[in-house]
Amino acid sequence: MDRLSGKTVLITGGSSGIGLEMARQLSTRNTRVIICGRSKQKLDDASRQISGVIAIQCDLTKKEDRIALVEKIANEFSDLSVLVNNAGIVKRFYISEIPNLEETMREELETNYIAPIILSRLCLPLLMKNKGMIANVSSGLAYCPIYAEPNYCATKAALHSITQSMRIEFAEKGVKVSEIFYPAVDTPFQQGHAPKFAITPEEAAFMAVKGLNSGKNEIRIGKAKLIYFMSRYFPATILKMMSKAVPKKTL
Repeated sequence: MDRLSGKTVLITGGSSGIGLEMARQLSTRNTRVIICGRSKQKLDDASRQISGVIAIQCDLTKKEDRIALVEKIANEFSDLSVLVNNAGIVKRFYISEIPNLEETMREELETNYIAPIILSRLCLPLLMKNKGMIANVSSGLAYCPIYAEPNYCATKAALHSITQSMRIEFAEKGVKVSEIFYPAVDTPFQQGHAPKFAITPEEAAFMAVKGLNSGKNEIRIGKAKLIYFMSRYFPATILKMMSKAVPKKTL
């Protein structure tokens, strides 16, 4: 069963990285794809790469942008049935050293945690009408943090927790909620610091789409499966292993 075929899908952060690759793969499956992002240039580039994709410029950390996005979709694409909360940022820093700690933490919190939850709430009436689904993009680091990306890991852990609450609540409204746990993926998100074991965005998107089509609640990709297993049965060991793998250079 292809749960995405013939659907209208909104992918946040869809102008680059995994989001762009997911948009590319879905566009070949009889799916209408809408992407949004902050950069007009990246959105224009994505539109040239993917025939038929609908690109909307939007900063999801801004309340007025979120409202305008959902109003546009409600007016022009009221058959929206899939929301992929893919947009995210990462800051590599050390809590004891960074001078602008509060500002840095707030930016990640607003982008990685608050924005996807509020957007999900705004899209909920459309998704209820169309018996749709929400896919929150998390990370294997939700299970085990690395100390050089402390706030990114914390926002993903928080997103994982609230996604479980959303899954139970929204099921009563006819909306399915899934979560995608990515391992390290070699995308611009890594800002040139992707580890050697990082997978390609093509592979990551393929496995994510496959998992969504299968109806899984939690889709753990690549080494995210190992991190999950180790965090449950050998938490101290995986924490030490992950800490040793941390690059010393901050972003």
